[in-house]
Amino acid sequence: MQKKYKQQYFSYYTTTLVVCPRCGEDALVKNENNGKDASLECRQCSLLKSGSELVVYKAFIKLNCPACAHPIRYEQGNLKEKPKNITVRCNECDSSFQVRPKTEKYTDSYAKETGLIHDPVFGCPYYFQEDFKGKLFWARNMEHLLEMENYISSGLRTRLPYRMYMVERLPTFIKEAKNRENLLKILQKWKNSSK
Repeated sequence: MQKKYKQQYFSYYTTTLVVCPRCGEDALVKNENNGKDASLECRQCSLLKSGSELVVYKAFIKLNCPACAHPIRYEQGNLKEKPKNITVRCNECDSSFQVRPKTEKYTDSYAKETGLIHDPVFGCPYYFQEDFKGKLFWARNMEHLLEMENYISSGLRTRLPYRMYMVERLPTFIKEAKNRENLLKILQKWKNSSK
C-alpha cells in the first residue's frame, strides 16, 4: 500500500534558517511582525541582531544659496537617526545655514549573492538551497523541509478538502515522480547538515 500524503506542519513563515553573515554556519531569523521585531541569532558565533538595527537614513539637500544663489547639493547616507536639521556651507560665498533635509529610509542588509533566495529583513541567504537541474530547490526551515519530504515521499497525493498552501505552490519539478529519489537525497543531506 502506498504512503498517503497528510499535511503535518503548518508554521513555515515565522522563522527562517539562514547562513550566518559572520561565521557561515546556520543562523535563525525570527520574523513574526513583518520585519518590525525581526531578529537574527547564530548559536555558533553568538551573533545577535535586531531588524531595527538595520534601518538607516539618507539625507538630501538640493537648493540655491539664499545669499548668492549658487546651487548647493548635499547628500549623506548611513545615518542611524533621521536628521532634523543639517548645517550646509555654500562653496561660492562661504555662507552657512541650517536646512531641514529630505530623507529616505532604507534597510542596510547583508545581501550580496545573486541567484539565491534571501530572507527579506537581513538579506541572508537561506541555509537550505541548491541547484537542481537548473532550478533552485530550497526550504525555509526544518518544518518546511520535513513537510516537503513528507509530500515528496508520498506515493498517493490526493487533494484534501482544505487549502494546502505550501503544496499548491510547489514547482512542477518537485511534484514529478522522476525527481523523487534525487530530491529526497538532497533533503536528507540538508537534515544531516543542520545541528
